[in-house]
Amino acid sequence: MNCPKCGASLNQGDGFCQQCGAPAQSVQAPIQPQADPVPMSSPVASTKRCPYCGEEIQQVAIKCRYCNSDLTNQTGNLQARSGSNIVLSAPPAQSSAAQTMPSIVIQNVQSQQSPHPATFVPGNYKSPGTALLLSIIFPGGGQFYNGQAGKGILVLFTFWIGGITYIWSLFDAYSTAQRINRVGF
Repeated sequence: MNCPKCGASLNQGDGFCQQCGAPAQSVQAPIQPQADPVPMSSPVASTKRCPYCGEEIQQVAIKCRYCNSDLTNQTGNLQARSGSNIVLSAPPAQSSAAQTMPSIVIQNVQSQQSPHPATFVPGNYKSPGTALLLSIIFPGGGQFYNGQAGKGILVLFTFWIGGITYIWSLFDAYSTAQRINRVGF
């Protein structure tokens, strides 16, 4: 062994170099060439691709954890989640090692409309100032303008009792027109 600093030869038991005083720990033994590494065998594939969604799943899986498909069904068609009328079609599982990503065809998709269609039409805005002015001139007029005939009739028949409903109708007509413009109803 040689000292890495000065190159002097060292004995195996020396703690320090006799020439320069470098510690023996920093002295490294020469690198021995090693034999060729033992080739590792490739592990057996323990996963496969789901024939319905294409995700990697366990080889022994009977149900895909991503799309909940029944993998024992080899017909290629699967009714999607319960309560749906969407049918997913995919080829049956392939037995070869080189599986490709299956194509998924979505059929019978219907758009659903909300049970209460909104009466709001973009561009059909209510002016809060007009609603307030109509409520001042004609009690309940702002409510009629906003499309709330029930409130308008209530204000029209009760404004003379004490004036509280009249004052309330002014604020209500203005704020309702703002809400209609913001939300749509």
